[in-house]
Amino acid sequence: MQKRKSIGKIAIALIVVIIVIIAGAGGYYYYLSTIPPKPTPTPTPSVTTLNVVVVGGWNQQNVETAANDYMALHPNVKINLIIATFSSYLEKEEVAESQANASSYDIFTWSPTSSGPIAPYVTPLNSFISADNYNLSNFASGMLASGGEYYNLTSKTTTVIGFPIDTSIYNLYYLKSIFDNATLASEFQSIYHVPFNPNEWTNWTEVIWADQFLTSNHVTQYGMLIDDNPTHGMIDAFPAIFYWWYRSNSTLNGGTSSGLPGYGILFNTAGQPDFANAAGAAALETYKALIQYGDPSPNIEIIDYSTLESVFETGHAAMDLGWTEYGTTFNSTTTSPAIGGNVGVALLPGGYSEAGGSIMGIAKYASNKTAAFQFLEFLTTNNEAIKAYYAGGFVPTELSALKILETNATISGFIQTEYQGTLVANANPPLLSISSTVLVPEFNYAINNYLTGVTTNPLSALQTAATEWSHAV
Repeated sequence: MQKRKSIGKIAIALIVVIIVIIAGAGGYYYYLSTIPPKPTPTPTPSVTTLNVVVVGGWNQQNVETAANDYMALHPNVKINLIIATFSSYLEKEEVAESQANASSYDIFTWSPTSSGPIAPYVTPLNSFISADNYNLSNFASGMLASGGEYYNLTSKTTTVIGFPIDTSIYNLYYLKSIFDNATLASEFQSIYHVPFNPNEWTNWTEVIWADQFLTSNHVTQYGMLIDDNPTHGMIDAFPAIFYWWYRSNSTLNGGTSSGLPGYGILFNTAGQPDFANAAGAAALETYKALIQYGDPSPNIEIIDYSTLESVFETGHAAMDLGWTEYGTTFNSTTTSPAIGGNVGVALLPGGYSEAGGSIMGIAKYASNKTAAFQFLEFLTTNNEAIKAYYAGGFVPTELSALKILETNATISGFIQTEYQGTLVANANPPLLSISSTVLVPEFNYAINNYLTGVTTNPLSALQTAATEWSHAV
């Protein structure tokens, strides 16, 4: 019996010990539960770097403004601007992409005339546009076709390769002190029976009449200045005149308003040159007449992109066929004291224009194409486009942004013309990969021979150029 009692006591003792252990463990775990858990370390977000090629003195400022705004909203994105010159940017981009590996650049910039050469080195944007429901219709068709689209003649398909980020169109600038003069207007109208207002002209003959009237009466030394530089400018000036015939001739235009993207209005829908005809000859004769009254002789002084500004700024010419960006300069009493505040603007006779500006797209081997497209979206928003205009005079290409700017009474007249001009900016030259190396030199050589009197027959000059183009294409 004593032994059983001992065993019983031991059992009781063990039970007590177990209870104490369990109670202690419960208390320990209760104690642990009252200790706040250590915070999980927040991982450092990875930084996405976008290398963006811009051109100093051209589109650097508006892209830089947008880049700073974007980085402020997206701290995990760093935008690094690669600043190139206008003469070097295309080579820089082509060399980078021709390595066929991960590019050091993510976003490219180019001008309309460089869209053909750059097309093989950029990323098609159609899938990104669809995925993000990007409003492509906010760009006028002629502006987008001039450098932002690539047309495959074999498959008959159009690919979006970039977005225009600013507007530059051919405008007809004029001195208001001349064309608002009631005495001059009355005399001109009594002779020619058409308005003296450039905004009301319907054809190029009326420009020539104004040239004749003003120069013969010694109102100004020159009539309308027009680019006659055989290095490049003729390929811009001729289509601007030729379009007057092209737009109403279904045989020429094939039912399109601005030709095929990249091919412009100097090719037909089959991709063959189509300017060596009666319409082309009439346009070339008009071109020569405009130079006769509007410019110094091309044998003496070439009028080109820069002199279109500098000569007009002297006040010695009544009109100027120049690009959008000239408008801010012409109406500044600081940069253009002789004409500042005295310059009006109109579309080309008959109400149309020619497209220019700059385009941006994504490099073929960009390391982060989604991030690159998101920045392009941001760059082309109304807020950024309008901010770029007020900061540096970059006229938006987005139609909605232009409509907002129209509400500013101090600039509404100019902006309204630019808005209307973007809608009808269809007088566009070819932008193929061989444009700068073959098409432009061959065309300008033949045209220059006619303008300087080496060739006397306009149709013959155009046939020479068309034959060379047929071989090249």
